[in-house]
Amino acid sequence: MEESINKIDFTFGWLALKLLGKSLYSNAWSAISELVANGFDANAKNVYVYINNIDKANSTIELFDDGDGMDEAGMQTYVRVGFNKREGKTSKSDDYLPMGRKGIGKLAALYLSENYYLLSKTNHSDLKWQMMYRENADDEQEHPFLSQTNEEIKIICDDQWNKCKTGTMIRMNNVNLCGLGDVAVDALSRKLSNFFALDSMNERQIHLCVVSRYTDPIKFESVKKEIAFNNMAFLDYKKDSVSLLKQTIENCAKNVIEFPYSKLNGNQTYKHSVEIEDFNSIENINITGKIKCINLEGNEVEKEYKLTGWVGLHSTIEEKLAEKNDPLFTRNKFYNPIQLRLYVRNKLAMENFLTVINNTQAFVNYIEGEIHFDVLDEDDLPDIATSNRQGLDEHDNRVQKLVEIVKKIVNNLISKRTDLANKIKKEQEELLRKQEDNAKKQFVKEIETEVDSFSNLSNDQKDTLTTLVSNKIKGDVTPKSDYIVFISHSSEDKIITNFIYHLLKAKGANDKEFFYTSREDNVEQYNDVNSLATQIKNNILKDNVLLLYLTSSAYKASEFCMFEGGAGWATRSVGEYISLALTYPEMPQFITNGKLEFTFENNRSLPLDRKTYLFLIKMFNRIIEHLNAGRRANGEEEMQLFAEPNIPTDIELNRTGEDITKYMDNDILEHWGFYIANNVADYMNKRYPKKTVEELQLEISKLQKEIEILNS
Repeated sequence: MEESINKIDFTFGWLALKLLGKSLYSNAWSAISELVANGFDANAKNVYVYINNIDKANSTIELFDDGDGMDEAGMQTYVRVGFNKREGKTSKSDDYLPMGRKGIGKLAALYLSENYYLLSKTNHSDLKWQMMYRENADDEQEHPFLSQTNEEIKIICDDQWNKCKTGTMIRMNNVNLCGLGDVAVDALSRKLSNFFALDSMNERQIHLCVVSRYTDPIKFESVKKEIAFNNMAFLDYKKDSVSLLKQTIENCAKNVIEFPYSKLNGNQTYKHSVEIEDFNSIENINITGKIKCINLEGNEVEKEYKLTGWVGLHSTIEEKLAEKNDPLFTRNKFYNPIQLRLYVRNKLAMENFLTVINNTQAFVNYIEGEIHFDVLDEDDLPDIATSNRQGLDEHDNRVQKLVEIVKKIVNNLISKRTDLANKIKKEQEELLRKQEDNAKKQFVKEIETEVDSFSNLSNDQKDTLTTLVSNKIKGDVTPKSDYIVFISHSSEDKIITNFIYHLLKAKGANDKEFFYTSREDNVEQYNDVNSLATQIKNNILKDNVLLLYLTSSAYKASEFCMFEGGAGWATRSVGEYISLALTYPEMPQFITNGKLEFTFENNRSLPLDRKTYLFLIKMFNRIIEHLNAGRRANGEEEMQLFAEPNIPTDIELNRTGEDITKYMDNDILEHWGFYIANNVADYMNKRYPKKTVEELQLEISKLQKEIEILNS
């Protein structure tokens, strides 16, 4: 009679092992992060991640550390899947607590590669193992295994690996990283930096090297935490945090965030001093306390909880504006900083805890933070991670306690931001009323000037006409108040227009007061070539645009430039534009007007002499007066005019031996030297290229033929 079977062991094969790995990680970066955590759990101070993705479908990853390493007994433990890896585990330094718990993090390597090597060295051993996935193994009873190997394994990062006296390396082959370009690689660096909170790295470092081209060197860069604190409008934090976090956040108290008014002309902004608050000062909040839990034995126990870290609210999440506040702000499809990162035992437990608190207010999308709540992962309490390891069991009372606390912090920040929005709106409405009033007053002044130019009208008629127009403009008509300067030029002559533009900016003008296609500080507005012609036409046709022409042979040869010139001439009276040229023959006849006309070139050079300087002062002050008209309308601070020159005569200068530049404005001298004098030689060589012998012979031949025709 057969003996009855009273126990049957569960076993799993190759496919089950692979499916388990695939279910745990959603992408390659998450798997790499898990392997990094394994290195730190092995008491490593440094973890190195090398990625060679020249052939993206068959990339190579070498991930290694300077931790304890594993001997044969350690390898026996390593291959066990699903056990409490914290039992008997102690930290060697800095109170570091092991992050891993379930003993399944090693499956991250199988998620990435079905063919990898595991090398580990201790003070007494140096072992090499290989994983070769065998989904179609003949023996259905065969269990997955690592096989020890003595073959020579080519290590790409051999130099760096040899410097690690002890440690573990996983060399993964044929890793598929298709679809992950430079932006995704940058996102990996940020994701790895988020593996630890700002206040918990201590002396540990993650080093990353990505080789995407054959010419790229093997150079590891330390992964650094980059948080755009200077874009934050409000910050709440635990005040007794470690010095690094405390110093970083308290430095933000010096920041002033400028919120642009969306409906106003000009550059007025609402200035807001960043507000910082301690968690403990928020009403009805307890970030420390005790909570009752059921332990692994099923008994009720009381545990202490403590929330630390910080939560901030960004002033804007519009990428360009946020980057202007803080260049560290980056947001794209591979990485979004707008997260409330939850850390447990120093490890990232959840990328965005905001998804758990179910707050639907608009400003919740401006929240970023890093919080710690270690009671979620006490050794004697149940594991509350979800099956995919990327979420938490929301029914657990520890998670519910954290939700309760975080909701109050988030609501506090959003409430303050809402109050600020109302203040900005109220002030904007008041400024808008002032702007409209100022714009109308400025327009009336311009009407008076225009009417006064009609010499055939009597003074009474002028007064009557001015009154009629003024009464109309004081009604429902709102004049435009965006006064700008339109610089019409050929890009070949930009050494002169750059001088004009940058000097005026140094004087206090801002880039919104210019339309200038050679600008190098705001190129993106000219990317749409199809709309450029429309944009130029619209700017020319506005009554509050001062046109400045710089003409040359290149200008006259450009159909686009002549379009600008013709449109300006057709829509402007003689006093509404300034005409500059390199030489008089290079000034189109239809835009000459006898007012503010000037030529720069003298004997194939651009000298800053008396004549040029006096004209520049007159021209710049004309432009500044135009821009100031708009600033008065918009209630903005006006620019200072250049001082009227008081230059001695040439005889007096000769008598004293003084240089004329002594009497010139220093800003004009500096900008002229940088933009014009330093570049005039190359500029003139392009304007007057030297002719080759062949070109000269061809011209002589043409002249001879013309002479022959004339003689005949």
